Amino acid sequence: MRRIHLIALLVILAVVILAAFKLDLLSLFRSAPEDPNQVEPGPGQVPEPDIRTITLKAVGGLYPHLAILNENHQGDGEYDFWPAFEFIAPHIQDADIAMLTLETMQAGPELKFWGVSGYTGHTAGGILTFNAPIELSHALKRAGFNLYALANNHSMDRGVEGLQATLNNVRGLGFHTTGAYLSREERDAADIVEINGIKVAFVAYTYWTNGIPVPAGEEHSVNLIPNSPDPEFKDISPVIADIKRARAAGADLVAVIPHWGEQYVDYPFERQREAAREMAEAGADMIIGGHPKLVQPCEWIEVAGENGETRSVPVIYSLGNFYTDQHYPSTPSELVEFGMLLKLELCKDMESGRAWVSSADYDIHWCYRNWRHRMLVLSEVFEKGPEKFNLSQSQLEWLKAKYRENIEIIERHGFSER
Repeated sequence: MRRIHLIALLVILAVVILAAFKLDLLSLFRSAPEDPNQVEPGPGQVPEPDIRTITLKAVGGLYPHLAILNENHQGDGEYDFWPAFEFIAPHIQDADIAMLTLETMQAGPELKFWGVSGYTGHTAGGILTFNAPIELSHALKRAGFNLYALANNHSMDRGVEGLQATLNNVRGLGFHTTGAYLSREERDAADIVEINGIKVAFVAYTYWTNGIPVPAGEEHSVNLIPNSPDPEFKDISPVIADIKRARAAGADLVAVIPHWGEQYVDYPFERQREAAREMAEAGADMIIGGHPKLVQPCEWIEVAGENGETRSVPVIYSLGNFYTDQHYPSTPSELVEFGMLLKLELCKDMESGRAWVSSADYDIHWCYRNWRHRMLVLSEVFEKGPEKFNLSQSQLEWLKAKYRENIEIIERHGFSER
C-alpha cells in the first residue's frame, strides 16, 4: 500500500511540475513581440527624414508657322506632328512636370476672328496669327508635355472666343494651363499642380498681346502687365500679389513664367534683373522666362527666407525658341533655331514642410527645319553621331559651334558654378 501511495504521490508531483512548466511556456509566448525581427530604436536614434523629389522640365516658345502646318498635313484635314518630337520625347517623358509656352491658338478651323479663319501660321489680315490643329497637342502630349503657359503675345490671335476654345480643347487632353482663364473665379484661384505630395504653383504673365486688345469685361482672360507694352516688367505688383495668393493657397513652391524682354537679343534689360530679384524676395522659388527667341544668361539669386535661412532662386531670363520655322537670314541670328531644355529638381521635407529647388541642369536643342522640323537634343547628337540624325559631318561641326555659343551666353553669370 505504501508503494501505491508513493507512486500516486510521484504522479501528483509530476502533474504539478508539468502544469507549472506549461504556464511558464505560455507566459513566454504571450510576452513575445508580434514581429520577431522587429528592432527597437536605440537611444538617440532619429527616424529617416521623408524627403520627396520631383522633376520639372521646361522649353521655350512653340510657333507652328505655315511651313510646319503644310508639311504635317496628311490630306483630308488630317495632321500628324509626331515626327517632330520623336527624338526629343525620351528627354521629356521622365519629367513629372513638362512645360512649354504655347504661342498658338488651338481653336479649331471654323472660328473666325477679324475675317480670318482656318489654320494659320502667317500674316493674315495684316496680323501675324497662329491657329494650329489640335493634333499638335496630341503629339506634344505623347512626347511627355503636360503644362502650357498661355500668357504670351499670341494669346489673342483668335480673340477671347478663340482663347476660350483653346483652353477647353487642350484641357480636354489633360494639359494643365496657366496665365489664361475662362472666368474671373478661375483667374483668382491659384494655378497649383500637386505631384508626390509637392504643390507647385505657376504664375504666368505677358507684357502685351501684339496690339490686339482684350475686350472690356474680359480682363481676366490673360494675365497682362499694366501699362502694356512693357517688355521690362516695370510694374510687377500683380505678379507679387499672385505669388502671395499662391502661398496662401498652400503652394510649397512658386514658379513665375514672365513673357518679357527684347526679341533677338541675348541679354535681359537691367530692369528685368531687378524685377527678378523683387519676385524672388516676394516668394518666387524659380523664374522661367521667354519671348526673346534666343537663349539669355541664367543666374541664381540669393534671398532671405522666412526663418532667416538663405533661399537660392534660379532665374532663366529666356529659354529661347522651341518648335519654329524661324531661321537665318529671315531673322538676325542663326541662334533662333536653338533653345534650352531646362531641368529643375524640386524637393520637400514632408515633416517640416520646407521645400526648395535642389539642382538645375540643362541641354541645348535644335529645330532641324530641313528634316521636318525635328527637335534634336545636341548632347545626344554628339554622343550617337551624325548618321542617326540625317546630318553631314560639316553640319555636325556647325552644330558644335552653335552649341558652344549658346553655352557661353547661358553661363555669362556663372549659372553652372552653383
